[in-house]
Amino acid sequence: MIRRSLFSILISLTWFYGHAQLGGSSSFAFVNIDPTGKTAALGSSTMAHFGRDLGVGYLNPAGLNEKMHNSATLSYNNYFVDINSGFAAYAHHFKNFGTMMGSIAFTDYGYFIETDVTGQVIGEFWAQDYVFQVGYGNVWKKDDRFTYGSNLKFLYSVYEKYVATAFALDFGGAYHDTANLFHASALARNLGYNTIPYTDVVEDLPLDIQLGFSKKLKHNPLKMTVVGHNLQQPDISYVNVNSRNKNIDLETGEVISAQVSTGDKIMRHVNFGAELVFSENFQIRGGYNHMRRRELGPEVTKGAAGFSWGVGIAIKKFMLDYAMVTYFPGVNVSYFTISKNLSDFRRAKPENY
Repeated sequence: MIRRSLFSILISLTWFYGHAQLGGSSSFAFVNIDPTGKTAALGSSTMAHFGRDLGVGYLNPAGLNEKMHNSATLSYNNYFVDINSGFAAYAHHFKNFGTMMGSIAFTDYGYFIETDVTGQVIGEFWAQDYVFQVGYGNVWKKDDRFTYGSNLKFLYSVYEKYVATAFALDFGGAYHDTANLFHASALARNLGYNTIPYTDVVEDLPLDIQLGFSKKLKHNPLKMTVVGHNLQQPDISYVNVNSRNKNIDLETGEVISAQVSTGDKIMRHVNFGAELVFSENFQIRGGYNHMRRRELGPEVTKGAAGFSWGVGIAIKKFMLDYAMVTYFPGVNVSYFTISKNLSDFRRAKPENY
């Protein structure tokens, strides 16, 4: 039936949004969508980019820290067509225990027309994905150079009558050299199990092993980040068998399979981010995702595919972040994020209190 076709299209879309063609090897790839404007603007390279942004804690629990105490974040991004995604989070630091964070992320695909095998309209249905997360992070044995953390996530997906659920764990560790403004982190994301599959086939979750480094220059606002992702799989390249630019063997008439260079295979594992930190109240950001550019950009003119940019500005103690991500020339996704430390709402105590 047509509704089964729509169901297949929806699953393909979630794979596409998560990790382009790599996502086709697993389900629940919507868990990898960037949660905030900052993480999106930096080209999905923020797992070693520590600070106050709760989106970083969602992606890497080792980034949860005392600076996030009593902070809340709301984020929205308008995906393609009528697809919308959002993120809400709150963090609290407990003295002598660590920092905890809870969040909800959703992706709403809207309503679809349902038909029978003859094409007769018989109703409509909707499709949505959810991620419910609880995270914990702390310093290692009171040594603030080392931090660690873990996220527990419950994944819930409903497409018409098809429902799927899964549990996933993230484990992260980080090293902080504050004197040299250098940070390094290792992360394993989405370790878990598909508890209720979409069909009779139990599919894998989108496992992602990452290593990341960030460096802030002294006496200079530039902060740079490099992240290696999907390191558990050496070759994550994808060759488009439907490419228009095909090479033909003149003797046999057969199509010569396209080859991906070693350098290109390596680069598809790497995301880059750069941020000009003028102050805690104003930052300009940019990022580059090579795999996104290679797999989603057109063959001839890729334009700005794979690039992203954004800005963060504080207005009356509210932090506003905006990002624009280019997936295809002329096809952009915008992120809008607002963050606030709820402690700022408390009235100042009288001097004789």
